[in-house]
Amino acid sequence: MNIERVPPAEWPHRLLPEWSRLLDEASGPEAFLSPEWIIAWMRHYGNDCEALLITGREPFYRRRLGPGVLSGPRVLSFLGDEGVGSEYLGILARKDAEEEFLSALMLFLEGRWSLANLRGLRENHPSADRLIRLLGARAPDRIHRERQPCSSIPLPGSYETYLASLATKFRTTVRYRTNKLLKSFKVRLLRTGREDELDGHLERLFEMHQGRWESEGHPGSFYHPRKRAFYKDVSDGFLRRGWLRFYHLEVDGVIRAAQFGFAFRGALHSLQEAFDRDFRPQGVGGVGVVLRGMAIRESIAEGLESYD
Repeated sequence: MNIERVPPAEWPHRLLPEWSRLLDEASGPEAFLSPEWIIAWMRHYGNDCEALLITGREPFYRRRLGPGVLSGPRVLSFLGDEGVGSEYLGILARKDAEEEFLSALMLFLEGRWSLANLRGLRENHPSADRLIRLLGARAPDRIHRERQPCSSIPLPGSYETYLASLATKFRTTVRYRTNKLLKSFKVRLLRTGREDELDGHLERLFEMHQGRWESEGHPGSFYHPRKRAFYKDVSDGFLRRGWLRFYHLEVDGVIRAAQFGFAFRGALHSLQEAFDRDFRPQGVGGVGVVLRGMAIRESIAEGLESYD
């Protein structure tokens, strides 16, 4: 297997088709390892690191680390592990090439790092376990690992079955707030489906999110322009892929809550939620829980199998 380091400037035009194909064929595919996610992260968060996107090639195939960076005093970590809520990071490889690629990768990385700070690894995932085992074979005390527990819940075949699985008090809250809102206002569930909708919907998400957290004395997730720019880039890419699940609760013509996420391999991943802190109708209260219930209902109707 031929190992090659590909510089960031070459990722878009050299690797996109193969990278996308590998995502379909990999043993542990994750949208957080997709070119749409990683390239956007590198564009907005990668200025202070030495990017190591390592590919292993045999005829007609590519296998790659998912990917890695060197930052600070020779610290090895994953691209995408800072600032944007990435989960389930690791390597991207076809199952029949994984062991060979990891062995070749260890030889390539030898002498290049002093500490491996591996954040966002999926808990109890075979490729993550192999990576840690090989990296720590010679220096186990130089490995810091932060595994990402699998936080997903299974989705049943119907929304009523899902509601029945909730604690009685919470189930009552969801039903009451939803019914009260629907009876008192003109309510629509919207989903971003066109590129020309993205800017307005994202701005409303940022406005509601920041409004809530800043009112409580916190900076909020979108205080920095680069986080907003990252979301715009990822939204564009995920919309083109058909993955974007950006839901909005419109009440009397005004968006009062939003949930930003994506669907990948049968799972709905919810990344950010926001609600209008100034809109708390009597008898309804916060409407974020109403939108989450509607998004889960849509996911079940779509045939998705889990909510993360």
